[in-house]
Amino acid sequence: MRMILVAALAAGASAVPASAADYYGDIRPVIERKCVMCHQDSSVSFSFEDPEQTYNFRQAITAAVVARRMPPWLAAPGHQEYREDISLTEAELRAFGEWAEGGFEKGEARDREPAQPVFAPFSADLVVDIMPDQSYLPNAERVDDYRCFVVDWPVAEDAYITGFRAVPGNLRVTHHLVLFAAQAKVAERYKELDADEAGLGYQCFGGPVPDRFDNDREREAYEKQHPDGIKQLDSNSFWVAQWAPGTDGYVFPQDTGIPMHPGMALIVQMHYYSGYAAGERDAGTQMEFMLTEAVDKPAFILPLSRNEWLYGQRNDSMVIPAGERRTYSSWLDLEQLGKLAAAMTGTSVDGVDAMEVHSANLHMHSYGSSGVISLSDRNGLEEILLSVPRWDLNWQRNFTFTSPKIFGRDEFAETQLRVQCTFENPKLEPVYGGFGSDEEMCFNFSYIALVLDEGNRENPSVSGAGSR
Repeated sequence: MRMILVAALAAGASAVPASAADYYGDIRPVIERKCVMCHQDSSVSFSFEDPEQTYNFRQAITAAVVARRMPPWLAAPGHQEYREDISLTEAELRAFGEWAEGGFEKGEARDREPAQPVFAPFSADLVVDIMPDQSYLPNAERVDDYRCFVVDWPVAEDAYITGFRAVPGNLRVTHHLVLFAAQAKVAERYKELDADEAGLGYQCFGGPVPDRFDNDREREAYEKQHPDGIKQLDSNSFWVAQWAPGTDGYVFPQDTGIPMHPGMALIVQMHYYSGYAAGERDAGTQMEFMLTEAVDKPAFILPLSRNEWLYGQRNDSMVIPAGERRTYSSWLDLEQLGKLAAAMTGTSVDGVDAMEVHSANLHMHSYGSSGVISLSDRNGLEEILLSVPRWDLNWQRNFTFTSPKIFGRDEFAETQLRVQCTFENPKLEPVYGGFGSDEEMCFNFSYIALVLDEGNRENPSVSGAGSR
């Protein structure tokens, strides 16, 4: 087995003497730079923090690297350049091949400067505890426990979020975190919904609106008390940021920020699983924010999808038949996006001189196979922003471009942003679009900044856009 592995790894290596690569000189710096942020003592992944212990995993590490399973970077090369790219360069891949060809030479530990991490430095201006002095025990009866916690936004003046980092209290039970914000007009209602459900927080798979409203009786009772209330909850909440294992603090593109106002509430969706650490609780989870009083370009997260897909079993809008493959697409022209952007920033459409598309983020569930996010122009030419040829639910992130895609107002009407998702269903029964773990969805989340004219730069303010 070892000879087969070494031969396979050596096939792609350059004709360099076997002694050219060793663990401490060539491999350990790569592991420190692009692997240790996930493989830590405090994480569910086995730790690479101890260099000597890590060397014992040399064959498994090299096999995963050469197969490009690790580091987990889903974006296909050749389309865009992304910030904080943790994929291995060709030179780094060659080093692993040479290391295997040379028999995994260990070399000698040496004094050197620590390898610089891929992620940009993050300095927090605000730290928020999601459940101060309390803890949450994930529901072991659920494969995936999605729990929302409502927290007051503690800043008394208008401000802009310019960076975000999550610090989970227990990485062994935390799969990911999504942060939503609720406008002041619905903040108290979200707090009431939290208080009304037994235990700490409330169940919330699809977004900030509670799962219990999928029950007709619960939904009707709430609508009787608050006419059109669920739509109000949804339309007055918006996506702010997210965290998944392997990501550090996310510093938003320069001169941009997401507006926040006094009286808002933060809704923190935690995705827990207890299979790796049954009986362990989450305690001490925090969120860190970079803030500023003003930015040149207000920004927001656009969730691009089709709402009807989330009710596929009711309306047949998204159905993947048993044993079959299906592709679904959604798109939005920038003129429509301009109207949405104007509503979100409290200005007029005419006040938006240009839009900057800074990122792409594909999201599907476990039946996802591949996906593409693209822009098309007035001539029908397509530019791929993100291609994911091999989807993996476990590894999701923002893919932020090193340079944004900038469109002037005269280009809005003839430019489209598109998301395309392909699903494969190996089951004996159909899979429908929906919010559940065994259902499917197709989303792109893009960070979009607005270039406003002089008359609209004084006091932009987000009014909210729902994720459903």
